[in-house]
Amino acid sequence: MKKRQSQEERSRKTQARITQATIECILEKGIRATSTVDVARQAGVSRGALVHHYPSKNSLMKAALEDLLNREVDSVRDMAMKVKNGELDFDSLLIALHEHFKGDMFMVTLEFLTNARTDPAIMEVLVTIAERFNYSLEQIWEQMVTSADHSSYQKRVALNATLCMMRGMGAQSIWRDDPELYRDMLLFWKKTLQELGFSASDAKKRELV
Repeated sequence: MKKRQSQEERSRKTQARITQATIECILEKGIRATSTVDVARQAGVSRGALVHHYPSKNSLMKAALEDLLNREVDSVRDMAMKVKNGELDFDSLLIALHEHFKGDMFMVTLEFLTNARTDPAIMEVLVTIAERFNYSLEQIWEQMVTSADHSSYQKRVALNATLCMMRGMGAQSIWRDDPELYRDMLLFWKKTLQELGFSASDAKKRELV
């Protein structure tokens, strides 16, 4: 006999469908052109059901962005553990991060970034969640990158420089598809980090070529 779902479980599944539909609509149409009617249709729910969970477009956008960034934090944490355990080398990590900044997460957050410049409500949503996202990445980087010669602040600077480069490459990939150039840029940045004394998982004593 099939177990009956509780109201809480049904609500959670409906919310997941709605936030995923929101992300899909933003990817297709952008934030400004996305309406709650569009999202309800994409999610396969009534507009009343959508409004029950997310009374305003602002609350809907916040929930969608939070869901997406939380999934990205989990993904990056998984990559960090693989580096630490010797399952993923530093080259592969940088390539994986580059792919992330070309993917859905980056394209959706880019929508939020461009709209936040002139929309205080979106700025408020973005700043609150982005601060938590960046903090999570900094904690992951602190544990992953071993360097006795560098302070936590210096490691933080190295991480943010890496992320800024990845964001720039992701933005450029919208209009310029040049895999060879991006590969060489990643190689250049990896060598730069190594020359500055940063490496991944010294405990494994891996040589980074």
